[in-house]
Amino acid sequence: MTVERLRPGYEELFRTEYARVVGTVLSIVGDRADAESVTQDAFLKALVRWGRISRYDRPGAWVRRVAIRDAVRLAERRPAPLDELGAVADPIDRVAARLDLARALATLPARQRAAIVLQHLAGWPTAEIAGALGCSESTVRVHLHRGRAALGALLSDDPQELHDGR
Repeated sequence: MTVERLRPGYEELFRTEYARVVGTVLSIVGDRADAESVTQDAFLKALVRWGRISRYDRPGAWVRRVAIRDAVRLAERRPAPLDELGAVADPIDRVAARLDLARALATLPARQRAAIVLQHLAGWPTAEIAGALGCSESTVRVHLHRGRAALGALLSDDPQELHDGR
């Protein structure tokens, strides 16, 4: 008996959301194997609770939220590797810019990195980021402000700006 017969709708959710969730989590943890592991754990949690989650308007949002929270916890325990983060910045056209962004993102604390990735690379509104990170919208705005400031200094073409902290 397949999962589809036991849990109607779950297989479709997995097919449509898995790659997108892995991509978001990869942006936070920086390692593909870790991103896949975190994502699989989130989908397993959804399967166990499918009776309740299947009734949500957006069950995929629940899975993303769980995966993002777990990814942030993992990223807080260890720094993100630079080699995988280069794959995160697909919207950026130039390879050099992607590598610079990857290095800069890797230096940010996990919650700042997650907030930046979710808003600027995934296009999430502040309220959804707050829900995913388990904090208030004002805390998300602080993470975004601090993260942008740090990225601005790290990615600046002006070496004086790096030293002045502007």
